[in-house]
Amino acid sequence: MVRFRTTPLLLCAIGFSGLFLGCGLFFLSRHVTLPDQSTPRVGPLLIPSARPSHYVGSHACTACHAEIAAAYQSHSMAHSMSEIGDEIAIEDYSSETIIPDRERFYQIERKENFVTHHERMSDIDETILYDQSMPVRFVLGSGTRGRSYVIDHDGLLFQSPIGWYANGKRWDLSPGYRTNRTQRFERSIGDGCLYCHAGRVEHNALISKRYSSKVFLEAAIGCERCHGPGENHVHQMEILGEGETCLDSLIINPSDLEPSRREAVCNQCHLAGEGVIPKFGRGLFDFRPGDLLDDTVVVFVKDEKTRHDSGERAVSQVEQMRESRCYQASSHLMGCISCHDPHSRPQPDSIDLFYRNRCNTCHSENTCSLPETKRDESPAKGSCIHCHMPRQSATDIPHTATTNHRIPRLPSTQPNSMPTATASPLDYVPFDGAADRLSPRELDRARGIFLSTLSSMQADPRVAESAQSLLVPRGIDPNNPREVLDTLAGDVPSLVALASLFASNGQITAAVSCWQRALEFDPTNEECLSMLSSHMLRIGNISQATLLAENLVAANPSIASFHAQQAIVLGTSGKWTEGIAAALCALELDPTMLSLRLWLVGAYEKTAQTEKAHSQRDISNRMRAAASR
Repeated sequence: MVRFRTTPLLLCAIGFSGLFLGCGLFFLSRHVTLPDQSTPRVGPLLIPSARPSHYVGSHACTACHAEIAAAYQSHSMAHSMSEIGDEIAIEDYSSETIIPDRERFYQIERKENFVTHHERMSDIDETILYDQSMPVRFVLGSGTRGRSYVIDHDGLLFQSPIGWYANGKRWDLSPGYRTNRTQRFERSIGDGCLYCHAGRVEHNALISKRYSSKVFLEAAIGCERCHGPGENHVHQMEILGEGETCLDSLIINPSDLEPSRREAVCNQCHLAGEGVIPKFGRGLFDFRPGDLLDDTVVVFVKDEKTRHDSGERAVSQVEQMRESRCYQASSHLMGCISCHDPHSRPQPDSIDLFYRNRCNTCHSENTCSLPETKRDESPAKGSCIHCHMPRQSATDIPHTATTNHRIPRLPSTQPNSMPTATASPLDYVPFDGAADRLSPRELDRARGIFLSTLSSMQADPRVAESAQSLLVPRGIDPNNPREVLDTLAGDVPSLVALASLFASNGQITAAVSCWQRALEFDPTNEECLSMLSSHMLRIGNISQATLLAENLVAANPSIASFHAQQAIVLGTSGKWTEGIAAALCALELDPTMLSLRLWLVGAYEKTAQTEKAHSQRDISNRMRAAASR
């Protein structure tokens, strides 16, 4: 999934040679024929109407559906998110676990309903150089495969680097933390994570990335995520007289929907895709049961032919299932609930029987080609899924299938996924033929945002060129900045994506215009504030750089590099006392910032604080020595 996450920049005096480093990209705009006077002017996209939001919470369903509600508690979705103290405890807190990561190590501490995660570093003499502790507020995951842990800083959520793995029942670092050690306690968690791992969130009304103090209106995935807002249904049922029925119960039963809308209920979470782009004016939580997936988001997947030709294998449950003979032979009528009960999970000792019965709704007992005696031998013991849905090795990797949903007739010797060459922009297509249903402008927009993120990952000029061309709406002169900005008014994701492309291409003036316009609609956008502050510092506009850095820290005071950026700006303006304070805030959040410690040495020397300068130099040297062990 494409994730729009700010990449904080520590700039200028900390050894960076400049803000915008050209990466050899060039901009070839799409040839545009300017409209004549009879052609309607292309204007900004219209904000769509609000989605129905008359939720009542799963507790309101229990009165009439007590049996289903009780059974649902056996399902992992019912425990997808919990507050510490409310979770079903599966972790081992009894021993003092130490998770080593070179010169750093991590520990977990639990006292009653309070959990704290520690990151510590020791020098070559085993003296602790720092002990950074973070209180954990939420548990993410039921524990079927593992759990992650969420830190709450006044409505800004972050993932702890520490995770629990069901496979092996062990603590370890979460995926990605050993290769990207700069994330530490700063991996942001937003709607991109929560819309599949939580029921309903409550956003802060003033700051785009923040949640309210309680964060969740319903922590775990509940009834209304699959059946839609229930207020009208509950009211309808309450006013019915005894023995009365109604033709329309005002609630969605996914099994009554036509296949593509039925599957969208599951696919909103189980289709990982290569990129998920919300449509203009929509958020990830705007999907409602009964919608098509592309009513809310555009999901990009690898083109099936490209994937087949390259030998690459799909890893998500949805794409694997759609490759199966079962799905294709059913005229695409087969779906998730053909095999899975969304309200409960079979007990471990009845899993094989449960799924064998599901298989036998289409396949009679006699269709297995093996003799019954052979079929019942260990380890299969008559289990259809043992042979036809074997477990895959990547069970610790999020967002991948743990069993082979291709349902092969014979076990495959091919690996789950094979390395491929860098894909071209044409290799990515909207899922399930959504391109035929989207307007050309909405399709161009989604593809442009997706490719802009892809271009930053691949540093591929072809991808950047395609993205930049797609983000300028058709009929708009790409060489007329005012026209481009007016047409993209209110579309912050497009403006931010276009700014990133302009900056990487050396078109700094155009990038600045996009960042400034985006801030008019989202004044707390961290990427825009960070990049603009750095640009203003580079051109010598210290007052603007200072204001923007101040706004950046106010928008997200939990990111160390934002405080570091503010320290650099303040130091450049001669405000050394304030700059030192900002630097110390940064080091409180990330003690490993050696470049900032060296800057702090210089700041202390400039303010005649020799002992403090010596102390920072000493800590830097000891940390550097520890890292080189």
